[in-house]
Amino acid sequence: MIDHPSRQGRPSRTALYLRCYPSDTAGLECQRAALERLALQHGLPVPGSYVDNGMRSGTRLPALERLLGQAEHGWVDVVLVPGPFVFSLDDRAARAAVRRLERLGCTVLELPDRAGRARPPAPRGGHWRLPGAPAAAAAPRPLGRPAPGPLPVDARTA
Repeated sequence: MIDHPSRQGRPSRTALYLRCYPSDTAGLECQRAALERLALQHGLPVPGSYVDNGMRSGTRLPALERLLGQAEHGWVDVVLVPGPFVFSLDDRAARAAVRRLERLGCTVLELPDRAGRARPPAPRGGHWRLPGAPAAAAAPRPLGRPAPGPLPVDARTA
């Protein structure tokens, strides 16, 4: 298991947050399974689930509020999400939600992209990677970083 102690010295408490609008139970179950595999790959405990299925990002999100409350009390150290879109489709609002969780002491991890490529480290020193995580593995993406664009095609080799 990866050593990721909480602020109180307990083993890390892991959570996953999912939201889909309009409601998509099948899609959420696929995302939940992928996030649970991510936790297993990194030696994290089975994540507790916080789900706001069918809720618009501009409305009250009860599961996200519960998650933030748990993080505020130090009961959650790692939050797994499929992407920042679960917090909001508005990039600024999504980044604000990530920053809020980070200020509460949480590490926020995102699934790697579909090709399994690792993303460049976050601008604040790459704190998103768990200690001891293999660098060659498909690492989770830091939130708030755009995906790298396609490589330019050289007309002479195309």
